[in-house]
Amino acid sequence: MNLIRSLKGVKKAFLIGIGGGGDIVSTMPIGAYLEELGIECIYGGVVWERFRRDPKPGPRAVNEMLNVKVIYDSLCLINSETRIETENGLIQPIVSIVSEFLGCEVLGVDITKPSKLKEDMRSLIENEDIDLLIGVDAGGDVLAKGNEKGLVSPLADSIMLSILKDFKSMIAITGFGSDGELGRSEIESYLSELASKKAVLGCNLISYEIAEKISELAFNTHTESSKVPVISAMGEYGVHEIWDGNKIEVSILNALVFYLDSRAVYHASPLPKVVENCKDILEANSRLNDMGIKTELDLEFDLLEKARKG
Repeated sequence: MNLIRSLKGVKKAFLIGIGGGGDIVSTMPIGAYLEELGIECIYGGVVWERFRRDPKPGPRAVNEMLNVKVIYDSLCLINSETRIETENGLIQPIVSIVSEFLGCEVLGVDITKPSKLKEDMRSLIENEDIDLLIGVDAGGDVLAKGNEKGLVSPLADSIMLSILKDFKSMIAITGFGSDGELGRSEIESYLSELASKKAVLGCNLISYEIAEKISELAFNTHTESSKVPVISAMGEYGVHEIWDGNKIEVSILNALVFYLDSRAVYHASPLPKVVENCKDILEANSRLNDMGIKTELDLEFDLLEKARKG
């Protein structure tokens, strides 16, 4: 099965940045590709800002956001005026910045109650006649199995993957290691494993023209992982510094987008199975902890504790 065949009959797709924060920016080049094929795209993402912007640990729930239109308990329409109240004042979440860039509302995805999100996603698909969900991951850490040394943020990806696999969906990976969590050899190995199962549906390149169109958004938004595919498509080559001084190798390879069968990605890793059908994010986090895995939520609790101690 190739990508074009997988997209046959698709009229409307919902593109979701699944890792929180800046992953929604990586939905932009994918949407541009799909729209050239005549597919209407809805954009959205998990609302989870980095701790340095939002010092409350964890993703934000729908009822914690200001100036949104609530659709379901875990899904809302976000606009350019949407804000999050923090102890440091109001901030504009990245999903709202994307809404402002596009000039239309986007969907905010609340993963604080995974089992409820699955119900709400089903209702959204039925009521909005959505033919396909595409979970977009900047970097490729959604492929992680839990034993990778650089793995930092498995929680959001695992929750979203456990939900997406129950619907007609794909996983799209941009950046090829742009978050610095999985190395290139690890990603290559996992993609090859999926290829052996006929689960790699296709691959396309983010063009210079598309990268240029979204470059202002990528460069001026609080994201590193989604910026790397853009600079790579525009010819960046060599060592590039991302968050907290980490450095990665970048080249035109980082401008590739891989489209994968979501069920195959789900079955290839123990992580989404462990968090499946959890009632809330704390339960999901605890299950990963029981496997000996530290998550992005644990990291934020650690940072909060350090900040309180001064």
